[in-house]
Amino acid sequence: MVARNSNNVDSVGERARTSIRGRSGKRPSIVRGHFPKLSDCAHFHYDTVDFGTLQLSLIDQQPEANDNAISLKDLRFLVKVDCQDREWLLHRSWEDFRILDSQLHQCIYDRRFSRLPDLSNIPSPESDVEATTMELAGYLSRLSEIADNKVNCGPALTWIEIDNKGQRLLAIDEAVINVPAIAAARAVKRHTAQTGDELSLEVGDIVSVIEMPPKQETSWWRGKQSFQVGFFPSDCVQLINEQRIAPNTSIRRKSDFDVGVPNVGTSSPLLARDQSLRSGLKRHSSLMGFLLTFLKSRPSRQRLKQQGILKERVFGCDLGEHLLNSGLDVPQVLQSCSEFIEDHGIVDGIYRLSGISSNVQKLRHEFDSGQSPDLSRLTYLQDIHCVGSLCKLYFRELPNPLLTFQLYPHFAEAVSEGTDSVRLLKIHKVIQQLPPPHYRTLHYLLHHLSTMASYSERTGMHVKNLAIVWAPNLLRSREVEGEGISGTDAFLEVKIQSIVVEFLLTHAHTLFTECPTAQTEG
Repeated sequence: MVARNSNNVDSVGERARTSIRGRSGKRPSIVRGHFPKLSDCAHFHYDTVDFGTLQLSLIDQQPEANDNAISLKDLRFLVKVDCQDREWLLHRSWEDFRILDSQLHQCIYDRRFSRLPDLSNIPSPESDVEATTMELAGYLSRLSEIADNKVNCGPALTWIEIDNKGQRLLAIDEAVINVPAIAAARAVKRHTAQTGDELSLEVGDIVSVIEMPPKQETSWWRGKQSFQVGFFPSDCVQLINEQRIAPNTSIRRKSDFDVGVPNVGTSSPLLARDQSLRSGLKRHSSLMGFLLTFLKSRPSRQRLKQQGILKERVFGCDLGEHLLNSGLDVPQVLQSCSEFIEDHGIVDGIYRLSGISSNVQKLRHEFDSGQSPDLSRLTYLQDIHCVGSLCKLYFRELPNPLLTFQLYPHFAEAVSEGTDSVRLLKIHKVIQQLPPPHYRTLHYLLHHLSTMASYSERTGMHVKNLAIVWAPNLLRSREVEGEGISGTDAFLEVKIQSIVVEFLLTHAHTLFTECPTAQTEG
């Protein structure tokens, strides 16, 4: 199963239109795919998310059940989704809700921040359906309050049937996508899809035709364009190789004939030559049409990730996606590098001085290949700084930095408060909003850097120096990176980053407690 974008379903529960005007208006029947279960989706994270506001609510009605026998596997709850001024309905089971809750708290939210009930601890709904319905209604209400652009987990958004831009996803059968085309056509008239099973065409678009019934049966053809499969009126397209030479037709071209030569019939050698040229042009046109269709239908990188075909390497892969796929609590790169540096890296300028580039790239390649390199080799013991450079490189190449793009303004605002006690409370509150993989990794990294700061007399790397060299790798602003600012503004941004990281390092042991005020006052 694959999912595709659809901008054609505009209302709740809209069904495909089957307007029949005599026999010519009837469309061939198709088998629709079922939307994939969240547990069956390949796990991936979107690099960017911008879907605006999202509202989820439970339709006020009793869940559906089969044969009047309410059981856990038969319960279906009706969920209303409202995103970007569009609404649609979802049918989700109790188990679907539990999987969604688990996914959200693996990748996106800490339970202390989300305050969403842990559905795994709630008894199955056979005992009290009404109470369970009220529980889920409250769950969706709270989720609507906190759901924002931090929700970049692909399977979680697939559960809601939206992509990272807030466009609705519809399921189509992957077998339909793979049906070979029987012809290529070019749109000669514009057609705007009126229902979800139609294709919208602009003049000049190339369509792969997969069903072409006789006109006396129906005027609708079926084809595919990119990842969309649907119907379109046959009179809106022209087959790329449908132009044929009528028999006994005289053809005259000034480029082929001398002026004054009379018209010739089909038996003329000159006409045979012209027909041969046309045949070659037709074959060339068909090949070009096929290539255009192939290029337009090539799946995007994000689509390949969604289907589980493309798996990101370690470097440059989203942190939550990497940790869930690898089954680790913190990145192996961080764990291996920090242990090595604490054992062998108590040297002057650790994390400030750069290692040999070729050694850094060798280590990177080994980690990307799924190996755990032997850092005790003489090559690395003689170039300890290459391990420190590698560790910083890993965090610098995260698509979403450790402290996340979304929380950058909150960190900047928190450190601008007047007193340390107020700053501590503010920063602690912001840290609780970090996705669990980021929270665990930050805790591990700060513990390691605090350990290294305790050796500042031997390394020259006290808290302030460590904050300066680490800040650009941990905290970045999407707006600053996009605009490419320089000069005074860039200096101020670097200063804010350093202040935030220095504050985190200074209060590392306090920030990761339940009640930071009690420790500061004590």
